[in-house]
Amino acid sequence: MKRLALLFLIALSTPVLADNIVRQVKDALKRPQKREQIIKYADQLLAEAEKPGLKQRKRVDCLLMAAECSKVINNEENVKLYLKKPYDTVVFFSSIRDIFERVLKADSISVLPDEKGRVTLAGRKHHRELLLPYRSNLLTGGMWHYQRGHTRIAYDFFNSYIDAATHPIFEQDSLLTKDKQLATTAYLAVFSAQKEGLTDGVIKHAPLAKLAGQRADMVQEYYARAWESKGDTMQWLSALQEGIRSHAQNLFFFTHLLNYYTTNAYWQEGLALADSLATAADTVPLFWYAKSLMLLRLNRDREAVEACDACLKLAPDHANALYNKGMASLNLAAAFADTACTDMKNPQCRKDQETLRQLYRQAKEPMERLRKLEPNDPARWAPALYRIYLHLNMGKEFDEIDRLLKKVRL
Repeated sequence: MKRLALLFLIALSTPVLADNIVRQVKDALKRPQKREQIIKYADQLLAEAEKPGLKQRKRVDCLLMAAECSKVINNEENVKLYLKKPYDTVVFFSSIRDIFERVLKADSISVLPDEKGRVTLAGRKHHRELLLPYRSNLLTGGMWHYQRGHTRIAYDFFNSYIDAATHPIFEQDSLLTKDKQLATTAYLAVFSAQKEGLTDGVIKHAPLAKLAGQRADMVQEYYARAWESKGDTMQWLSALQEGIRSHAQNLFFFTHLLNYYTTNAYWQEGLALADSLATAADTVPLFWYAKSLMLLRLNRDREAVEACDACLKLAPDHANALYNKGMASLNLAAAFADTACTDMKNPQCRKDQETLRQLYRQAKEPMERLRKLEPNDPARWAPALYRIYLHLNMGKEFDEIDRLLKKVRL
């Protein structure tokens, strides 16, 4: 019997303690209290709310009283502000965030089925009335911290402001459609999250942030970077492709997607991408260069030369296009040499030899220009010029390249 009585007392102790704490704090707040003491009250209530086995109603009461503690702190700073006295801006805004977090958590718990499986929304109206006057200050607090470079804290405020718009407690206010500040807030949240390395924050708010009407390409870029950081290749590729479709002028998306295709030897996919963009924006040298690279990898050398010429027409000193044209021309020369007539008695032989020399001259011009542009990188142009000078019987030039190759041991 004694053991049963003891177990009964233990079972009752948690809810009784919760009731006592709520009652004691409520009475204490009727009298002036130091901020430090109010914070202790709030911490005690929050700790009590987390105890296992506590009934739903008691948990809600603890959270709401903790919110009341934050409300008292905020009111004290608000009075100072009204009276134009020095006040603590950080405390003023952080107390508002605390109110929101605690009331929203209390609301989420209050609508769960109780011990008897009953669901009630009776407290939601009251919870909404508690929060609505403070909501705009979440955005103001975020802006205050953002302007001072406190982007980590600013993100928390922006995130709370946006989350509130989707919470059922504000369903009747239709904030997602009526609040014109949401997209801009999401934009600031993305930039804050990006600076702080909060990849989940970037991913969460990027879709809404793109509706803000400013630097949507940068938002999409951060969105792609976030997926890459998380190691989700499919989402990363999807973000890059969307970036190309919506913001082709931002070359970040094209260069990263093309690099992915190149690294993985997806030459056909790379060609389709480069060709579509070169067709749509034919004044961008990068697109023509990329097309030439894909064609070169696919052994479509004649088309690669044409793509290089288009690139060099726009950017005469494009080193990579010069290299690609030279290599494609050498490939054409080697392929033609395999089928050229070698019978000196045949009139076709002279024609074929002239065609072959023309192909080597076609390779010579871009490779010599590349040498002038990059004199300190002989690994790129010296082997090619060695072959060119050899087949064109350019003895003086050939000897120079031969000595250079022996010197650098390429």
